[in-house]
Parts: sequence; C-alpha cells; structure tokens
Amino acid sequence: MNLQPTDGPLKTAPARQLGQAKGARRPCNQATRPRPTARPLRSRPGSGLIEDDDARPIEIPDAFLDALAHRLASRLAEQMADHLTAPYEGSPWMTFEEAVEYTRVPAGTFRKLSADGTFTAHGGKRKIYHRQELDAALLSLSGRTRR
Repeated sequence: MNLQPTDGPLKTAPARQLGQAKGARRPCNQATRPRPTARPLRSRPGSGLIEDDDARPIEIPDAFLDALAHRLASRLAEQMADHLTAPYEGSPWMTFEEAVEYTRVPAGTFRKLSADGTFTAHGGKRKIYHRQELDAALLSLSGRTRR
C-alpha cells in the first residue's frame, strides 16, 4: 500500500495549528479582556441613601416597622375603597377579561378565586361577573367592611 501524497483528486488535510484542538474556537475579546476589580457600593454624600460600610449593621426597630406597615396598609385600603366606590358607567356585567382588568388581579389568581367561589361567576360556558359582587368580594378580601 502506498501512503505517499498524490497530486490527484485526493489531497492531504492541512496541518493543524499548534494549540488548537479540532473544533476549538478562538477566545473572543470578552474572554481575553481583564475584568474590573470589584468596588463596594457607596452612595453620594447627602443623597439620603444609607452607606454600606460593613462596620456596623443597620438595625431598624420592630416598633418602627410595625408602625410603617400599619400606615401603609391603611393608606392602601383607603385608595382601594376609593377605587371601588368610584362611579362606573356602562353595564355592570363583565367578561372574564374585563373583570380581570377591573379588579387588577392577575388572571391566574382571578381564575383560582373564581373556582373557590370568592368571585361569583354567572353564565354557562362563557362566564360573566357582576361589578357589585366583585366589589364586595374585594372588600372582604382586604378585611374592610363596606361603609
């Protein structure tokens, strides 16, 4: 058997370059660029943000957090009550999509609450919802009673 290269249709493959395996890729600029050193996050002086200096942890008293949570909850409840008692023109009956938009509840959560009976659905295959029933259900979920 003759293993000598020929000048005919069969040619030998070019020799691989040193350091490259078959199918290997050259490193891109991202891999060869030096990474910046990590710097601690600092706020600008006077910006109102708390600087993280790792010397002392920031502790917020539980009484402050409870008072803040109570104020936020009452303000949110007032805003929701205002939204729910605002006059709405048009038919009181809504499709599923309209009810989701009206209540601002995610569609999956609305389906679960409807299946649980929290939101009363009427109709057959295509469910419809009454605005007053949705308002009452939302108020009961928020823990407030109607004025």
